[in-house]
Order: sequence, then structure tokens, then C-alpha cells
Amino acid sequence: MTDLSQRLRQPLPLTLLILAVAGWLAFLAVWMNSSSQSGQLEQDLVGIRAERDALSTQLAEREETAGALDAARAELATVQGELETAGTSLETAIADLEARQGELDAVSQELDARREETAALEEEAAAAREQIQEAAERQAALQSEVQNSNRQLQDVGARLEEARRQEQTVTASVAQLAEEAASNTSSLAETQSELQTAREDLTAQRDELTTVTRQSQEAGAQVQDLLNQIGELEARRDAVVADIESYQEQLATLQPQVEEMTRTLAQRSQELEAVETQIAANSTAATVDGAGAQDDAASTQYAVEAEGQANGLSITLSEDGAFELRDRFNRTVSGDYELTDTELILTNADGRLGSASFPMTCAVTERSQDRLTLGESEGCVLSGLSFERVDSTEAAQ
Repeated sequence: MTDLSQRLRQPLPLTLLILAVAGWLAFLAVWMNSSSQSGQLEQDLVGIRAERDALSTQLAEREETAGALDAARAELATVQGELETAGTSLETAIADLEARQGELDAVSQELDARREETAALEEEAAAAREQIQEAAERQAALQSEVQNSNRQLQDVGARLEEARRQEQTVTASVAQLAEEAASNTSSLAETQSELQTAREDLTAQRDELTTVTRQSQEAGAQVQDLLNQIGELEARRDAVVADIESYQEQLATLQPQVEEMTRTLAQRSQELEAVETQIAANSTAATVDGAGAQDDAASTQYAVEAEGQANGLSITLSEDGAFELRDRFNRTVSGDYELTDTELILTNADGRLGSASFPMTCAVTERSQDRLTLGESEGCVLSGLSFERVDSTEAAQ
């Protein structure tokens, strides 16, 4: 309360308080003046309304009596003028009242502002009280810290005394250590000699380490070379793998075509075998028919009796110097031949049989009534074959 009274005695709060009181007084004066003027205007308005009513009554009476109409009208006009004047005065009074009401509102707003300022001052006063309270608490805390510091200072003094006692003990220990150092001087010389020996050993080990390091570097270079070679081999391997993958892709692309060609070739082979079978049947029939007609031309037929591609191969040698070579598919080659004990010569061939080319000369290794064996000869596709004689009845069958 004392702080508030002191704050109110200061110039700014005192000025604000005086302004607030003056504002309230002005507000009361304006309000009272406005109230009195409003009452007076209302009384005037009531009187004017009464006069208007009286004049209206008189006008009605005059109209009823129908006398002095012009005078009544003039009087009525006068009354209406007065009434309009009274209305104008009333409007002026109302405008004045509204203006006074605006002034009253302004004064009210100013009064509210003064109240807010007063509330702000009170809040500042409360904040100042809180700050004073905090300062008092801080002062108490500082006093407590000072007391703690004094106690710590006393503890430091006690520790200092203890340190002095320990210093005396350490001094005695240092003297004892000096005596021990004097006794250890001799052993130090021995230790130095051992240290020199150890240094020499260390130098030798360093030399060995240098040698090992150099060898390690050389081995590292060799390893690097091997790594480079491995890298090259891996690159080659990658290239080969890429080529293999390319070949595999090509194989995957060509495989269906090859399979299709294989199927086509198999189909064509079957058709060809069927045609050759039919041709063989026709040839056999023609041979049988011609055998009866050729009574004057004797011939000898030989056939290969062996397994393999040569199985079914036969050769017919006529006495007139003509030959006929036939395979198991009834493909034939015919022409002229010349047979001696050492060779068989086939010429003027007509037809095609495998890779045989004519004229062909084959060496004869064995020639008898029932067998004809051919030896190895260059250009002879019949080399190494042995032909057995076939009876004419079997040949006809």
C-alpha cells in the first residue's frame, strides 16, 4: 500500500489521475446538460403538439361553421409554418443531442482508456513488488552462498595444514631416494652397456627388416603383374563368353531353321526312297523281261556280302565288255570294262553313283570263278570290297 501511494505521488500517475477525475466530471456535466436540454425540448414538443391539436380543433370547428375560411386557412398556414419551425427546432435539438451523445461516447472511451492505463500502472506496481520479492530472495541466497564459502575456506585451511605435514614426509622420502639413487648408479652403467648391445641387435634386425621389405615389394610387384595378367585373362574370358552368347543366340535363331530343313530332308528322303523302290521294281521287271530275250549275251554278276554302306552293292560283267554297277537303292551306272588278273578298268560310264568318277581303275587282288576282290587304289570307290558271284537264277529272282 505504501508503494502504491508513493507511485501515485509521482508526476505521471498524479497527472493521469487528475485527467481521469476531470474526464469523469466533464462526462457528468455533459450528461446533466444533455438531460436538461432533452427534457426542455420534450416539453416544447408537447406544447407544440398541444397547440397543433388545439388549432386542428379550431380548424374543424371553423370548417363546420363554414365561416371565415380564408382567415382560417391563413391562420392554418401560419400554424403550419410555426409547426414546421418547431419541427426544424426539434431536428436541430435532436442533432445537438446526437452530437452531445457523440461527445459523451468520446468521453466514455477516454475514461475507459484512463481506466486501462490505471490497470496497467497497477500491474507494473505488482511486477515491481514481485521484483522486490525476488531481489530479497536472491539476497538471502547470496548470504547462504557466502556462509558456504566461509566454510569451504576453513576446509581449505585445514587441507593446507595437512599438505604441509605431507610435504615434510615427502622431503624425508626424497632424501631416502637420493641415497637409493647413489646405490643404483653402478647398476645404471651395466644397464647402459646392455642397452648398447640391444641397440646393436636392433640395428641388425632393422637391416633384416629392410631386406624383407625389399623382398616384399618385389613380391608385390610380381603379384601386381599376376593381377594384370588375371585382368587380361578375365577380359578375354568375358570376350569369349560374349562370343559364346552371340553364337548361342545365332544357334537359337538357326536351330528352328535346321530342324525345319531336317524334317524337309527326311520327308524328301522318304519320297526319294519310294521313287527308287518303284524304279527298282520297274528295273527288275525290265531285267527279267530282257533276260529271256538275250540268249546270246552271257554275263556274270557279283554282289558284296558285307555289312555297312557297301551292303547290297552289285556289279554285272558281261562277256561283250559291258558292265553294270548297282547299289541297294537300285541306282545304276553302266559302261565298258576291261578285266585282267591285276586290275579292273571301268570306262564310258553312264549314270551316277555316289562320289564315283570315271574312268576308274581298281587293283585286283583275287580273281576266281566265284569271287572277285579289289585292292586299294587311288580314285577307286570299290577299294577293299570283295564280291561274291551270284547265280543267274538268284539274280533273276
